[in-house]
Amino acid sequence: MSRQTTPLGRPRDPELDEKLMTAALLEYAQLGWGAFTMQGVARRAGVGKSALYLRWANKEQLLLDSVESVALTLRVNVDTGSLTGDLTALATALLEHFLDPIGWATLRITIDVTADFTDLQPFQQRIVRSLRTAAAGAFTRAVERGEMSADTAHEPLIESLFGAVLMHTLSRTQDERDHARAYPGEHVGPLVDVIVRSARPTKK
Repeated sequence: MSRQTTPLGRPRDPELDEKLMTAALLEYAQLGWGAFTMQGVARRAGVGKSALYLRWANKEQLLLDSVESVALTLRVNVDTGSLTGDLTALATALLEHFLDPIGWATLRITIDVTADFTDLQPFQQRIVRSLRTAAAGAFTRAVERGEMSADTAHEPLIESLFGAVLMHTLSRTQDERDHARAYPGEHVGPLVDVIVRSARPTKK
């Protein structure tokens, strides 16, 4: 699926593009796929539908570009020198992602696909791949540093980290969510500690 080309003589406006894609994600975060329409996105963005159709042929193309250009900002793969540091950076970014309406839209897409509400498999695959890449790098470096055994399976650790951060986000009150935005380290620290402890090599 490729984005439609703007007619000759109408230069693209990157700021408007981003505004429209952000509006699309906010619309999806609130309504889900069933009520997601081009008209609704245009209304949220404060533009006419023609502004959308000059750029995207349909809502599938709009959503795909929105996910890839705006939503997938979680690309944390920083080598801090320790597994604890790497996972803290990743968990912090993940927490902030889930607390943001844009990040919540990507989560809602994965939920809709899993529940078979709609066929958004290409979107879901891009989202999951983006989220897993950083975690895989952190555990690979941990093996190289001797912080975890080479035969330790990475996938359960990745799922445990993501699941812990997600459940932590879902179980917070509004005041606690505000606190998490201001002090994310206090919220992810205990979660990371559990993962790091389970990843440490068993002493013989």
